Amino acid sequence: MPENGIRSTYSQSPFQIFMCDDAGVISTGSAFFYKYEEEWFLITNWHNFSGRHFLTRAPLSDSSRFPTYIKVKLSTYIDGDKFTTIAQRVDIYKDYEPCWYQHPTLGHKCDVVALPLNRPKSCPEFMHNAANCISKIKIPVKPGCTAFIIGFPHSLSVGFGLPLWKSGYIASEPHYDIEIGGSLSEIAGTQGGTKLPAFFIDSLTRSGMSGSPVFAAYTGNWDSSDPYKELNMDDPNFWSRDDVLLGENRMQFIGCYSGRVGKEEEGAALGLCWREDVIQEICKSRNIGEHPQITSSNS
Repeated sequence: MPENGIRSTYSQSPFQIFMCDDAGVISTGSAFFYKYEEEWFLITNWHNFSGRHFLTRAPLSDSSRFPTYIKVKLSTYIDGDKFTTIAQRVDIYKDYEPCWYQHPTLGHKCDVVALPLNRPKSCPEFMHNAANCISKIKIPVKPGCTAFIIGFPHSLSVGFGLPLWKSGYIASEPHYDIEIGGSLSEIAGTQGGTKLPAFFIDSLTRSGMSGSPVFAAYTGNWDSSDPYKELNMDDPNFWSRDDVLLGENRMQFIGCYSGRVGKEEEGAALGLCWREDVIQEICKSRNIGEHPQITSSNS
């Protein structure tokens, strides 16, 4: 670990994006690379690319402007061995059709998109690593675990463009879908709402963090081959195993952040984390996104 330099590889993962039209920058957000079957994707929120709320499709501002392209602020070599961050234009439409992929069944109601995009050769290899490739060790991801949302709140950054860390806690059972807008029910959970493949995070995040990667942290003892299996230290083979971590502190990528939705969630300071399996579905399906400014019969 360098004393003078970047002290966490997780700070090297996300990057800032600018949503733009011909008049200039409309808004800013966060994004990260994700690697799926050797292909690289830029991951961020649907509402960043569309300028609309992912459930209601209502414009996110009073302006009639919406993004027609983005600028991706990536680390780039200059003067040979020096580097800084430079915003580079990336098209999100081709022949007026979206270039990004959306969820194959939920469409825009899943606030995650994947844009095929390789890390440029001008970018140092140690910067902007794919969030899911930083660590292969699995941890027990449970309610109450510390969650770090790493992005650019209110467009803030440090140094040459490094992100900020906002902490919070996993606030719901991450295996179970949440339901937005549901009503009270005497049987099972709520009823009549919109089910989403995400879980809640208790954190005071700010605008500009939408699209940030989320990492869970865990300290303790666990079986890395099966993080949810109870350890049996009385097993005669226990101390010879190489898949048990004792007194370790590790982090694991768990999904994409997209901010608070609904009055109840906003009042409770609850944001959404879309699970990693959602990102995998989007990358696997390669389902081209619907144009956000055109209302379809399924919307």
